[in-house]
Amino acid sequence: MVNVGVIGCGNWGKNYVRNFSEISEAKLVVCCDTNQARLAAIRERYPLVRLTRNFQAVASDPKIDAVVVATPPATHYSIARACLLRGKHVLVEKPFTLSSEDADHLVDIAEKAGKVLMVGHIMDYHPAMRVVKEYVDSGELGKIYYMHAARTSLGIVREDVSVLWDKAPHDIATLLYLLGDEPVSVAATGQAYVNDGIEDVAFVTIRFGSGVMANIHLSWLDPCKTSRTTIIGEKKMIVFDDAETLEKVKVYNKGVNRRRDFMKRSENGSHPNGVAEATETTGDAPNGADALNGFSGFQYTFTYGDVYIPKLKMSEPLRNECLHFLECIREGKRPLTDGVNGAKVVRVLERAEESLRRGGEYVPVESGVAAAATKEGFMARARSFWKGLGF
Repeated sequence: MVNVGVIGCGNWGKNYVRNFSEISEAKLVVCCDTNQARLAAIRERYPLVRLTRNFQAVASDPKIDAVVVATPPATHYSIARACLLRGKHVLVEKPFTLSSEDADHLVDIAEKAGKVLMVGHIMDYHPAMRVVKEYVDSGELGKIYYMHAARTSLGIVREDVSVLWDKAPHDIATLLYLLGDEPVSVAATGQAYVNDGIEDVAFVTIRFGSGVMANIHLSWLDPCKTSRTTIIGEKKMIVFDDAETLEKVKVYNKGVNRRRDFMKRSENGSHPNGVAEATETTGDAPNGADALNGFSGFQYTFTYGDVYIPKLKMSEPLRNECLHFLECIREGKRPLTDGVNGAKVVRVLERAEESLRRGGEYVPVESGVAAAATKEGFMARARSFWKGLGF
């Protein structure tokens, strides 16, 4: 049994409270929040849970094994640090921290203390995302050309962080999970319409080492709530739409291929087999080349196949995340979304923020750890996690 404390019981923190109160492998011991009304709501629903307004009381309690930090982002580093230094396993809600320096420091503390440090990148624990990743890894989509995502809603408009830091961690973590690749540069543009200096709309483009390009649309000012990721491959295309109730994943047997159509011709311009011209093509011959020189242009093949909707074995992503945290504590495993993964996401966010201030120019993204080793370990942890849940 793992004794758990939750620090931060707001809009999202209360979902951690609910899950850890329901999971048999955990005992929810204490909840902490500076808002008395939130604590009163917790007391009404969970009368046996101890309440406090002081996070240090949770960090220093020897009966607490693990702590969830679901407070405003600016407080993540200080609270997580205090808990790690007092021997707690820590799960930090996204964004992990607001600087890569702080993220790296937390990773270092956790490693030295031998404690589990995990980041709440919830989409990595979504059963539908597991199916999408299987398609990507299997090669069924062919070479991945590009990806685009949209995460929009009407509110909640925040004053502590921009829409970039609020919403983009989900999609950046998803891209890292699906591609298993290193981002090399990022560009971002945005606008602050409601609060000066706090972007409520942003567009982020990330380039990866493999050549894949990904674009993310983020907004608090949109009539539609969207949570959608689209992957374009040379053979097939796939869409994950979390707003869909039943058909969350759709695989489109669609694609386009291009090939040069070279045909040998005789001196009089006809083909040796008597055919006067090559098969119908589209596109122009480059550099002034023409059919008489043996080049007849480009030929495009378009595939318009069926749409396949995979059957999903659904479970609540946050519950999966919480179960994984407990599993890592019990068995000494490294989490799928560990501190290193969280620090990678923060690095991309930092560079995207820099790009915003520089008018949208591309900014290089440095790697904080050895890319190859991280990728191999990440993929192995992903397989182990889903196998443990019976998928």
